[in-house]
Amino acid sequence: MALRMVALNRAPDGRWFARKGVPEDVRADYQRLYGQKREAHLKLPADTPKHEAKARLGEWEAEVETRIATLRAQRNGEGQPLTKLNAIALAGRWYNWFVKQHEDDPGPAKRWRETADYFVWEVLREEAPDSYEEDPGSDPHGDWEKAPEVREAVRPHVAELARTATFLASEGKALNGTAYALFVDAVSDNLLPALSVLEKRAKGDYSRDDTPDTFPTFNAGPVRASGVGCWELFDAYVHAVKPAPTTVTRWRVVFLAMQQQFTEVGADGITEDAARAWIHGQITEKRQASTVREVWLSASRTVFAWARVHKRIHQNPFKEVKVDVPRKVQKREDGRSFTAEEATTILMASLAHKKPTTPTERARRWVPWLCAYSGARSGEITQLRGADIENRSGFYVMKITPDAGTTKTSQARTVPLHEHIIAQGFIDMVRQVGKGALFYNDKTPQNVSSDPLKPSRSRAQTARAHLGTWVRGLGVDDPDISPNHSWRHLFKRIGDEIGMPEKLNDAITGHVPPTEGRKYGPPKVATLAEALKKFPRYQLD
Repeated sequence: MALRMVALNRAPDGRWFARKGVPEDVRADYQRLYGQKREAHLKLPADTPKHEAKARLGEWEAEVETRIATLRAQRNGEGQPLTKLNAIALAGRWYNWFVKQHEDDPGPAKRWRETADYFVWEVLREEAPDSYEEDPGSDPHGDWEKAPEVREAVRPHVAELARTATFLASEGKALNGTAYALFVDAVSDNLLPALSVLEKRAKGDYSRDDTPDTFPTFNAGPVRASGVGCWELFDAYVHAVKPAPTTVTRWRVVFLAMQQQFTEVGADGITEDAARAWIHGQITEKRQASTVREVWLSASRTVFAWARVHKRIHQNPFKEVKVDVPRKVQKREDGRSFTAEEATTILMASLAHKKPTTPTERARRWVPWLCAYSGARSGEITQLRGADIENRSGFYVMKITPDAGTTKTSQARTVPLHEHIIAQGFIDMVRQVGKGALFYNDKTPQNVSSDPLKPSRSRAQTARAHLGTWVRGLGVDDPDISPNHSWRHLFKRIGDEIGMPEKLNDAITGHVPPTEGRKYGPPKVATLAEALKKFPRYQLD
């Protein structure tokens, strides 16, 4: 491969840097995978010796050229497919190549230890789900690390650390998109062992490494190419139907996993039996049957039904697939709502933030109270802005509107504020903050994904997740309840106990009326305010 060398320069602070232009025809894909669009950048520490910086420059330029060539091959349908077994086998070749590149002169052991720490704490741990952060013991084997959404997020970092593009160039291989993902994922599973053995070599330990014996033999024979892929169907569906970003985020995990499972047969090659076996196989100790039915099966059935109507496939193999959900054993007397003790624990902890100054502190101080006295979804509260709080001639309201973020029903509603909220000084806080976001930082622009298949999580959603983690940390950690959503159940229950009419209760909480008749003549906000006056104060004494 002919390379046009780029210049190696020094910045004023001594750091080495180089830049290489990315051709226009691959810029969009290059940015999606590697985070850089018009130019690729190399940056090296100031204490890097010149001879090493030059060597790193050559490797880096070869890496960029290989990435560009691979992207073009994938776009033109020229990339080689791989089975899962061959992807693992190719990762075995990478392992031997990577270790061989460095073991003759591994340098200081610190280099490999710090690289491993970076991969674990700065790459992998950044993608850990909220459930793992709340209770690491719930997943002792780290199964979350292999979840499709985590795989996709860490793939660019793995490719960079493991120099996969340079390896593939040395092998003379250009993989198609699915094969490349399978290969990098297999490399990801073996990156830490490779770094560990190089740390041993740096310490003078050259004992036999047994890891290469665990890899299968690479079979260079032909692999059946697939037709339209499962991910391609999802891509087409998202661009055509434009579902809500939260739906895309939930469903993308399904189709990333489906794409890997049915790489060789493609979407049109999935039989009903194969679809049924795959769906049922998603039910695990960590994933309940209800989740599989409501997310995995629903997503698969919906997208494939759309694809069949639009003649992209010949059949919907998920149409007749069913998932039986066992009746859930109710172990709590209070069901899914907080007990009095749990509610008191959270509200007392919120009062500890007497003068909150940051958005996080304000969220902890006020969001539990707002949820407790409205039954609103926590995400509807964390997206509130000062401009959404209004004085309606004698009482205050909060406007829950899609303009501020998202609502489950995509409908705006106005909810009166309980007098206890006002008595605690909520309006004073709103006046101090102004018209902007109350519970997250909106002073600096957010980097929003332009990829409809990978929508960014809003700052309000992040604030909601952090609040849930905080509540779990208070000891309200029963897995049968939600750290935020259980306020909604508690409000409904108390509303029933005090005789609040169901129609008013639904209007306050934002529940869709159960019948067409109840959709006519929605109650006025003043009527809701009168009903809320009967809602008792939470007593914390």
